[in-house]
Amino acid sequence: MIKTFDNEKHLSKNLALEILSKLKNKNKFVLGCPGGRSLKKTYYYLGTLSYKYKISLDKLTIIMMDEYVVKRKNEYLLINPKLHFSCVRFSKNIIKKLLNYKKNKKNSLKEYNILFPSVKKPNNYDKIIKSLGGIDLFLLASGSSDGHVAFNNAFSKINQKTHITKLSESTRRDNIKTFSNFKKINEVPKFGLTVGLKTISSLSKSAILVLSGIEKRQAFKKISSLKKFDKSWPASIIYSCKNKKIYIDKKVKI
Repeated sequence: MIKTFDNEKHLSKNLALEILSKLKNKNKFVLGCPGGRSLKKTYYYLGTLSYKYKISLDKLTIIMMDEYVVKRKNEYLLINPKLHFSCVRFSKNIIKKLLNYKKNKKNSLKEYNILFPSVKKPNNYDKIIKSLGGIDLFLLASGSSDGHVAFNNAFSKINQKTHITKLSESTRRDNIKTFSNFKKINEVPKFGLTVGLKTISSLSKSAILVLSGIEKRQAFKKISSLKKFDKSWPASIIYSCKNKKIYIDKKVKI
């Protein structure tokens, strides 16, 4: 279940090839994607290798995991997608751009195939995913200090669907590292719109948790010490997923 690669480049390239081999002969493929740093190199290789091997991405649907929200007058609102830490912005400026490396219009990932939950009706996201036939592969990342997955904090409920949550301080501090333009924790929003742990475990056909680099050593130590889901470390939801794998590089081993 745990597969070790020499380095992040090797991990990312092999993961991209694995995804492309699944996608190649399908009429549609649904991929769950986190924003942030953990899978950025995988997105790069998905773009360059799909171009190299002439694999079209026009049938690919991306299920994004989360977005920051703010609370004003007891109403939750999505942040401006132009802000540097917006996950919507990341999906368009990073994921879409990387995946569409040298693609023509026909073979490219379409912007309308990058999906996000609605801040007004979060629960509808699970219904939309179900109507797509579920997520063929959910790529997961773990918070380095607290094991958050998407915006699911420690002690999130295992049966929770897509929802709005208050972010823990540890999750907000981790996100300062993810978005380097943050100067202090007060700049990080206190709320997030996120897929739930049940969304991940019940609507994915397979899942891969990716841990690479020295920063993820604590996360790997915790994950590898567990054998099943532990509510104190949300990324351990991987143990409740079907066809689960954990991909690491040698730097995460102590």
